[in-house]
Amino acid sequence: MNAGVLSMGNKTEKRLITGDEIADERKRLIEAGFPDDATEFTKLDDEVERRDELLFNNFGRQFIQSDKGKWIGISLDGNVVLRNTASELIWAASRAFGDGNFAMRRLADFPGHELLA
Repeated sequence: MNAGVLSMGNKTEKRLITGDEIADERKRLIEAGFPDDATEFTKLDDEVERRDELLFNNFGRQFIQSDKGKWIGISLDGNVVLRNTASELIWAASRAFGDGNFAMRRLADFPGHELLA
């Protein structure tokens, strides 16, 4: 598999946005004077979120039971790094895959934020 291209089966491939492309687009939008809440920023964030969901569903979901509670980083070509904390994961995945070239998530049934009462 080519880095940044995810095979979807039956000849369908999805090109994934890279960390450099994300950084370049953010820089372009900032330099063009777009406000933080501009539609252009939202579209970019949505593309990254779709990429991350696709990577998790294809390569990460299988780790939920065996590595529950850990953090997973998934490269654009499906390689995986597991760590105990988010900061450890960010450091290791950035080093292994390059800044922004991975999806990350906590391996939990519900990976969202926990509300403490």
